Amino acid sequence: MYLDIHSHILYGIDDGAKDLNSSLALLNELKNQNVTDVILTPHFYPLIDTLDDFLIKREEHYNNLIEEIKQNPFPNIYLGCEILYYSGISNASLLQKFTLANSKYILLEPNFGLLNKHFEYELNKLKELGFKPIIAHIERYHKASGYKSFLKFAKENDIPLQVNATSFFTKHYTHTLKKLIKEDLICYIASDTHSVTMRPPMIKDSLCKIGELYGEEYREKLISRSMRLLNEITHKEPVYDIKKP
Repeated sequence: MYLDIHSHILYGIDDGAKDLNSSLALLNELKNQNVTDVILTPHFYPLIDTLDDFLIKREEHYNNLIEEIKQNPFPNIYLGCEILYYSGISNASLLQKFTLANSKYILLEPNFGLLNKHFEYELNKLKELGFKPIIAHIERYHKASGYKSFLKFAKENDIPLQVNATSFFTKHYTHTLKKLIKEDLICYIASDTHSVTMRPPMIKDSLCKIGELYGEEYREKLISRSMRLLNEITHKEPVYDIKKP
């Protein structure tokens, strides 16, 4: 059992799946990667997107996708969002609508220029309000100002960090990933998949590579974290693991 917490499978909303068939193709690829559950997290840009239009379209396309897959052995799907951080986000009144599977977890995409003390303050404020922020694809920000300081803050304040599966096959991130692993800062591996050709699902592939490079114990730890989160969000009991091919 494995939960993919970050994907752009929901069609016709952002730069991910363009149509229903594209969504189905991505779900099939995730099934082949032994992913049993996936949260659909289309981008929401608070300072650009219209809230009502986004929520209506997201619900409509989600219901269409549910109807299409209900007779097929695809992964279970849940609604979520990848919301771009903006100053003042902790004061937003409708944050619950953007959580992962109607839980208290929020997938936040950092702003490259805002890895600063105010960002850290707002993350702690979100926690005080009962939300649980998860930082999306943290490896991408390794050259951003304040990156090292933010990693220290995240570790000290129990802010979960997510890494993209495809990054383990990108030389550009090799050194960064080694550091994150050495400090045990990676909480979740997610696909962040957009299409079968652009950032395809590579969950099983990345976990196998992690096992080869960093040991089976670390690989199992990452899988266990995913299973615990799945249980917390959906109340499902974990029953099996992603095995090596």
